[in-house]
Amino acid sequence: MEQDPKVKAAVEELVIANHILYDQNAVDGYGHISVRNPNNPNTFFLARSVAPSVVKVEDIMEFDMNGKALNGDTRVAYGERFIHSGILKNRPDINSVIHGHAAPILPYGLTGTTLKPVYHMSSFLGEGVPIFEIRNFAKPNPDTDMFISNMDLGNALSQTMGLQYFVLMRGHGYAAGADSIKKAVFRAVYAIQNASIQSEAMKMGQVQYLTPGEASISQETIEKTIGRPWQLWSERVKKLQ
Repeated sequence: MEQDPKVKAAVEELVIANHILYDQNAVDGYGHISVRNPNNPNTFFLARSVAPSVVKVEDIMEFDMNGKALNGDTRVAYGERFIHSGILKNRPDINSVIHGHAAPILPYGLTGTTLKPVYHMSSFLGEGVPIFEIRNFAKPNPDTDMFISNMDLGNALSQTMGLQYFVLMRGHGYAAGADSIKKAVFRAVYAIQNASIQSEAMKMGQVQYLTPGEASISQETIEKTIGRPWQLWSERVKKLQ
């Protein structure tokens, strides 16, 4: 692994992010997070195929924007690395991508009920989260294993995401993106919390969602403070090791 200071810092932060996502129930034994190479926007770093909670620096692999492992690395990679390559290739404003299967969020990809921001912490959800329907893109058979297992599906997922930062995958999970690892982790954690709150609120009556204006202003304010929860979460996982 290249030992450039910027790359070293990005990889170390990526390892911590894996542990935080597990600790915060944004991923479990499955799920992953990537980061764009700070020295080369056409490659990204992602762990080899291991559970997020046990990822170490030496587990990190480098890939091109077609999901091909670089540097002669022949270790087993995540089969769904194309989620990362698809979004990173098509969204130059995104530098980190997360994929997971958190249970609270899954119903919103199944029921026709849109996941929308119900409080300021999840304001990045905007006017509602799009849903990727793999049946519309799988060829030649619409029946699949639900995995984003090639670049065509990765590109299709990115197209469904559009200019937003979060996308649901029907019967599967979610993908979140941001311009930094810290912000991507923040978004994954609080999108899942939003799903839980929204589900509870809908049981009680009509839900008051954030207006587009409220969401935009709240996002600008709250995302200036993401270092605070990152400090909390990172110190917590370090103590757990």
